Amino acid sequence: MIASIVLSVVLVPVLLGAAAAWLLRRRDAWPGQVRGARASARRKELEAVALGLRAVAEGRAHSGRALPEVHAVIHSGQRLTLLLAGADAPASAPWTADLSGKEWWVEPKELTGPGNGVAEVAHPYSLAVTLGRHRGDRVLVDLARLPGAIALTGEDNDVRCLAQALITELISGPVGLLATVVLVGSAATASITDGLGARSARLRTAATRDEALACQDSMAWGSDRRSSAPQTVRQDSIALVTAKAHARRLFVVTAAQFRDDQWRDAALRDTDALLVLGYIVGADWNFQVNGDGSLDTGRLGLPVDTHAARLS
Repeated sequence: MIASIVLSVVLVPVLLGAAAAWLLRRRDAWPGQVRGARASARRKELEAVALGLRAVAEGRAHSGRALPEVHAVIHSGQRLTLLLAGADAPASAPWTADLSGKEWWVEPKELTGPGNGVAEVAHPYSLAVTLGRHRGDRVLVDLARLPGAIALTGEDNDVRCLAQALITELISGPVGLLATVVLVGSAATASITDGLGARSARLRTAATRDEALACQDSMAWGSDRRSSAPQTVRQDSIALVTAKAHARRLFVVTAAQFRDDQWRDAALRDTDALLVLGYIVGADWNFQVNGDGSLDTGRLGLPVDTHAARLS
C-alpha cells in the first residue's frame, strides 16, 4: 500500500509534466498550422479565379466572339463573380450571366482544368490581382484595364507593403502566369525586393525608363505551367501563340522617378500597366492605403475594407 502511494506520488508529477510539455509543443505548432491552412485556402481561391478566367477565354475562342471587359473579380467562397464594364451575354460556359448581362457567376466546383492531351488555354487577365477583401470576399482588379498611372498613396510603409503584396501575387500566383513585373530604378532597391515573398523569372529590374520599356515578356506560361498532360507539337504551338497574345507587363516606379523620367509620356502598350509608389499630380487612378487597413480605390469604386498586405 505504501509502495503504491509512493509510486503514485512519483508518477503523477512526471505525467503532468509530460502532458504540459506536449501541450506547449502543440501550442507552438498551432500558429504555423493556422498560417499554412490559410495560405492553402488563399491559393485555392486564386486557382479557382485562374480556372474561371481561362474558361472565359476558351469559351469566347470557340464562339469567335470578343473577350468581355472584366472590371473586377469577386470570390465569395461559394461563388465566383465577374463584374463587366458593360453588358455582354451570353456567358461562356460554365459561367452564367445575370439578366443585365453585366455580371457573370459560377460556382468554383464547376471549374475544371484541361483534360489529358488538351492544350491549356491562356487568358488575357494575367494582371488581375487581389486588392484585398470586402466583407470577407476577395476583390481582384485587372490592372491592365486601368490605362494611365495607378498611384498608391498613404504612409510610406503601408504603400510599400501593399506594393510588395501585389507584386508577389502576380509573380508567384496562378492567375498571373503571363505577367511580367518590371521594377524600375529606385523601385528595384532592397526596400522593395527584400519584402517580396517569392522570386521568379517573371520579375525583372531596370535602371531607366528606356531599359524598362525594352524588357520583353518573360513568356513564363511556357516554362511555369504545372500540367503534366502530354502535349502535341500543334497544341503547344497554338498555346504559345495564344500566350504571347495575352502576355502583360506591369511597370513599378516611385513617384519621384515618375516625374523625373517623364513616365507620363512613356509609350506603353495597351496591355501594360503602370504602378506608381506615392503621390503624383493628376494620377489617372488613385488607391489610398489607409491606416486602418482599408483601401480607398477612388473612382474605380470598389470597396476594400482589408487590403492585400493585411491578409497575410
